Amino acid sequence: MANYNVTISASGNGPNFMLWQGSGGTSSGAALALLAGDTVSFKKIGTYSGSFVISGFSTGLWTSGSNLTLTTSYQSRTVKSGGTVGFVDALTATAGSKSQTRYFEVGGLLPDLVIDDINDLIRPNGSTNHAITIGGATATTTYEIRLTSSTGTVIATASASSPNGSLTVGNIPSAGASRTYYVTGRRSAANGGNNVPSLILSYTVTHESPGSSLGGGGTGGYGMQVFTASGDTVLDVTDRVVIFADHVTGSLTTSELTKNVTLDRAGTCVIDMTPITVPIIGGLAQRQDILHTSISGTTLTITRTSVYPGGDSSQAAESTNYNFLVVFDPVST
Repeated sequence: MANYNVTISASGNGPNFMLWQGSGGTSSGAALALLAGDTVSFKKIGTYSGSFVISGFSTGLWTSGSNLTLTTSYQSRTVKSGGTVGFVDALTATAGSKSQTRYFEVGGLLPDLVIDDINDLIRPNGSTNHAITIGGATATTTYEIRLTSSTGTVIATASASSPNGSLTVGNIPSAGASRTYYVTGRRSAANGGNNVPSLILSYTVTHESPGSSLGGGGTGGYGMQVFTASGDTVLDVTDRVVIFADHVTGSLTTSELTKNVTLDRAGTCVIDMTPITVPIIGGLAQRQDILHTSISGTTLTITRTSVYPGGDSSQAAESTNYNFLVVFDPVST
């Protein structure tokens, strides 16, 4: 832990002048970065006989938020643990009619909060856990699954050395209910961070009620019939029924040509909810926004032929968003 010294000098009856000597940035953009456990010590010097006061201590950075009346001996303030990286605090020294302000901030590296999407899940009745896939993670960040909120109880933690891959979460809502889970990331002090969790994303798990299922519709000798009030059949056992499988949204980064997304259940057809409407701009085919899809079981593969307009690498690479409705047609299987 480091210690920094500050001396406030003031002389004369007014005082006539005042000077902040030592640590602290002269603007918020040049704030001195401090780590948990660091201390800053303050004292006064000079002929001014009035009160010297340091104010502005925020509990977002310091363990104490009270003002400090200076003496000729050093008095210290300590940086708290668990502060938000980048939080800036302005301290003002006042002696009579004179004042000066210096800036300090919570130092440390931020966790990597950019990972692949995690879709909502439906688990069959009787399940005791659920599994998710973490992708795009880095080993400098600890990834955790929490209940209630981004600061709630940790119920699962990804491998520290290789966080990418399948993670089994030993928690599931009661039958017939849904529950939201929160994925957070934190960077430990050993990795240059402050070990405070930050929310990355959330997903929902639904636990089916006893006897419920997601069948393929009336394609056999048994099924469901729907009638009008007058008794006319509007849906018969042998009618072809196409059902909703999943709604998938997300993006391809400037470096991604392909991406696999795990669906809630198997699908057979993909409908683009926001298809490209202007495929050529300035004579360049917008290949970065023209998306192709294929489905194999519960895996939806999204591809494009280039990240550049017109496939021209002299152009700037672009990301693109997708918004797909996936349906299941039992007849096509």
